Amino acid sequence: MRCFLAVDLDDVLKEKVADIQKGLAHFDAKFVEKENLHFTLKFLGEVNEEVIEDVKSKARKIASSFSPFSIDINGMGVFPNLNYIRVVWVGAKQLYALQKAVDDTLADIFGREENIVPHLTLARVRSSGYKDALRNFIEANKDADIGTMTVRGIKLKCSVVTKKGPVYEDVEIFSLE
Repeated sequence: MRCFLAVDLDDVLKEKVADIQKGLAHFDAKFVEKENLHFTLKFLGEVNEEVIEDVKSKARKIASSFSPFSIDINGMGVFPNLNYIRVVWVGAKQLYALQKAVDDTLADIFGREENIVPHLTLARVRSSGYKDALRNFIEANKDADIGTMTVRGIKLKCSVVTKKGPVYEDVEIFSLE
């Protein structure tokens, strides 16, 4: 199964993100579907049941070491850089400690992330035909303020790729205590 650990975006903020995505509509980009909007804490890739059980055990320990906390979703950015835009995202800096704890705890299985940037992917850019206009849009929205939400848990999700795109299934939810 292709899996990852994530924090889902709450429903009110999904609407606000969908509004921002509308501003990207005339660029050649594939949007993340509203029901799939999330902050990836750690991409696990293809994993078997044995690894999933190990991840569950470690995720429970991580969740028990955090209390629910608020995050501000703001600031638009890109990967890899403004000269070669492939991913457009909004950030949530307060997720850094949780994402780092996940990365540290799972490093023995999945390795470490070199540069942790807590973010929610808005769109994947298909071509650079609108590079200047897209760069201007991102610059104009670099301080975009989406809103605040409370993080109450971590989800282990697995995805199934369909003709319409990925469908995510919640395997287990680990409540922050």
